[in-house]
Amino acid sequence: MKKIAIILITVVAVAFHVTAQHQLLAQAKKDISGLTMTVDSYNKAFNKFKPALTNDETRNRAETWALANRIKIELYDKYMDNRRVGKNIDVKAMGHSLIDAYEYSINALHLDTIHVLDKKGQPVIDKKTKRPKVRTKYSKDVVNRLVEHHDNYRIAGSEMYNVKDWDGAYKAWDYYCQMAARTDDPRWVKADTVVAEVRYYQGIAAWQMTDTIDAVRLFSIARHSGYNHKEVYDYALVCLSDLGNEEEVVKLAWEAFLKFGTSDPQYIRILINSYLSREDFSGANDLLDDALDANPNDDELLNLKGLVIESKESIYEAFPYYQRCIELNDSNASGLFNVGRYFYNKAMETRQNSRLYGKKLADLVNPIYREALPYLEKSYAINPNNQELVNALRDIYYKLGEADKLQSIESAQ
Repeated sequence: MKKIAIILITVVAVAFHVTAQHQLLAQAKKDISGLTMTVDSYNKAFNKFKPALTNDETRNRAETWALANRIKIELYDKYMDNRRVGKNIDVKAMGHSLIDAYEYSINALHLDTIHVLDKKGQPVIDKKTKRPKVRTKYSKDVVNRLVEHHDNYRIAGSEMYNVKDWDGAYKAWDYYCQMAARTDDPRWVKADTVVAEVRYYQGIAAWQMTDTIDAVRLFSIARHSGYNHKEVYDYALVCLSDLGNEEEVVKLAWEAFLKFGTSDPQYIRILINSYLSREDFSGANDLLDDALDANPNDDELLNLKGLVIESKESIYEAFPYYQRCIELNDSNASGLFNVGRYFYNKAMETRQNSRLYGKKLADLVNPIYREALPYLEKSYAINPNNQELVNALRDIYYKLGEADKLQSIESAQ
């Protein structure tokens, strides 16, 4: 008799627990049905209802997640109402209410999709769609709410990005694109270029979160989906450079160069350096000529042209390009070094080819060393890590008897 009583008590207790959990859903519906709902009252209603999302008796019911979706969507709408009447709102909280709503909708739609079976237990195929028939109870309302707020996800992403909520912006933009890709309802359709632009912004959010690999992926999606503005190439090049992926950097630089030409010399610089690294001086020279035709006063291109000429001929033929480079930009460290190197090499060759000795040789060569010094010293001040430059300065200071300067540069190494 006691065993029966214990079993009955246990059954009653379980039934009571199940009923209590189901009452959470009914109470939540009642709580959000008032005409004077506020942001606080929506949040309180959701917090009371929240245990239903994890309880075993309710978390596997489509109704639970559909109701969670509804509460979060209506909370977002209340934020928007407050904004319209001039109230200050929490942009981050407002955006995350939309993010939560989407995530809850995924569970609701999954649980609400019940396949219709025939008497043999096999799926019934719809004659029109040729797909298995399904029946739903909550999906229509869930989808309607998302469709009505689709563009709000794009806007919310921008607003969260502006308050530096990179993760929130990333998710809002991602969900916007996921919804736009759906084919189950014609209302989802969005122009590819709009979606592509959102993918670009999502890539920037990924970059802000230092997820460089994902940023590269998203920038690629944006470009190949129709958003091929210059900035998407520039951000992708930065990310690829950070990853040390030189092959992809060159590949993308070619793509950008073919699209934008010489309007931005950075692309052609990458390509020319690639040619130089392979010692393809002819290819580099042809590209440089095209670039300089369009950008005759670009100091970096002139410096690169000098390097190509020097590689093919000698530093003497290259010197006018180095000289013009620093005339245009007297802070170009490489150009300064190359001009200084011209005079240094000239002094070294003069020493080697002269039959003079001692003071007479010094009187001939030292003035050339002194011509080199201002350029080399200024380049060193900008870039002290150029070891070839450091070695040249050491040699000049030694030959000129500049002991203090020699000591200074030695102590800095």
